[in-house]
Amino acid sequence: MIRSASPWRGPKWVRALSTIAGVAVLATLGYFASAGTAGPLGPAADTTTTTTSSTTGSTSTESTSTETSTISTTTTAPTTTAPVTTTGTTPAGPDGQIKLANGKTSIPVTSVSLPARLVVDGVRFSPSPVSTRTQPVAIRVHISDTRGFVVRGALVFVRATPLVTTTPPEQVTDQAGYVTLTALPKQAFPLKRGYHVQFFIRARKEGESLLAGISSRRLAQVATTR
Repeated sequence: MIRSASPWRGPKWVRALSTIAGVAVLATLGYFASAGTAGPLGPAADTTTTTTSSTTGSTSTESTSTETSTISTTTTAPTTTAPVTTTGTTPAGPDGQIKLANGKTSIPVTSVSLPARLVVDGVRFSPSPVSTRTQPVAIRVHISDTRGFVVRGALVFVRATPLVTTTPPEQVTDQAGYVTLTALPKQAFPLKRGYHVQFFIRARKEGESLLAGISSRRLAQVATTR
């Protein structure tokens, strides 16, 4: 008895099955060959595109590499330099200072303000003693201030007390702080041995009150004789 061949065992089915199995094996091998043992591909890894031809059964593999670039940026903080202020050297003390030959410092009366005050620190009469009414009496006055500066430009007033001489007008001190005023004895000027005539002396700054401000007063006397 002759049996007919089963269609599942025919040569065409065998060839078709073999072809499908071969394609599957090749695809599987291609996947693992590209992925390796590390598992599925990561986003940053190389990507592999597999193209399978349905007519020829051949497989082509196209690989695309992704290059990652790393840019390093270094930021340097700016250096800040504090501004340098240069100041000139100025002498300490009041304005208008002048160094005198004797080592003292002269200042204008405008540089004297409270609490500093003027000082009548020197009075000299010539002649001394006074022995005649016909010769003028020179009164040389020196002015400084309470800080020890010599004061120029101070107004100085001198008057005999009692009023036995003429009264000279106010005069200003020179650069060295000196001023000389001249008074002429009157007929009432006493000429006696051991007798003295007093003079009232005032120093002030122009424009200030006669009784206040930096003004200063002093009494000085000169001896008389016959």
